[in-house]
Amino acid sequence: MLKIQDQVSSVRKIDLEELSNTILFIAVFIGIWQLAYLSGIWPKVSLPSPLLVLESFIELIQDNTLLVSIGVTLYRLLIGFAASIAIGIGIGLAMVKFTGFGKTMSSFAIGLQSFPSVAWVPFAILLIGLNDAGILFVVIMSSVFSVMMSAYSGIRNIPPIYLKAARNMGAKGFSLFRHLMIPAATPALIIGIKQAWSFAWHALVGAEILMAASIGIGHIMLIGREFQLMDQIIASMITIFALGMIFDKIIFAKLEDKVREKWGLRQEQDIENK
Repeated sequence: MLKIQDQVSSVRKIDLEELSNTILFIAVFIGIWQLAYLSGIWPKVSLPSPLLVLESFIELIQDNTLLVSIGVTLYRLLIGFAASIAIGIGIGLAMVKFTGFGKTMSSFAIGLQSFPSVAWVPFAILLIGLNDAGILFVVIMSSVFSVMMSAYSGIRNIPPIYLKAARNMGAKGFSLFRHLMIPAATPALIIGIKQAWSFAWHALVGAEILMAASIGIGHIMLIGREFQLMDQIIASMITIFALGMIFDKIIFAKLEDKVREKWGLRQEQDIENK
């Protein structure tokens, strides 16, 4: 009982320390920002004060523009990201199953993975049009190759001795795939999925701006650019940053810990730190 209480207090201490460091970093950043504003190096149109950005936040929230835009952008993001995971894992498994296809596709995937996401926008406009389907196409094409290569590399890089040991103990077919190959490839796959999430964000906001989406965070930035509303643009950038941090802390970090713990992949040092 005492051991459990010590662990809980340790976790709370770590969380409080992390929270205090985050607050301190934000305070220092805002202070430097305010000093840069007061210095007058840049005109107020180019660099508004933190207070002006806060007022822009309040205005966007009061007329529901920001909340609706966040909802639409996340809706597009989740659909495109889910499709990228399904397609990427499916093709990655096919690459492992069929060696020739895997070698050929991996070369193409590496080249396409380094393809700038904005470069897919003209292709999507001409092929699909200025609509949500075109935006989703850009998101999928920008993130699917990361998932594909992580699934392919994660399974291929399993040490052969693990496979031999499992086969000697009677594991084969789907049982071998489920109880050995999936757990062994999970760390690489999680890294690929987190990377794909980042690529999907980049592609989505860029596509919303370049394809002139009628609503979304990219639309707010587009309006800010057209009317030189830098406070609105910065408010949108802060929103994107905050959403990224929230998803990483609440979803991806906990998902990674749970998956690693479920498959017995957590290190002793990780357990001690918890």
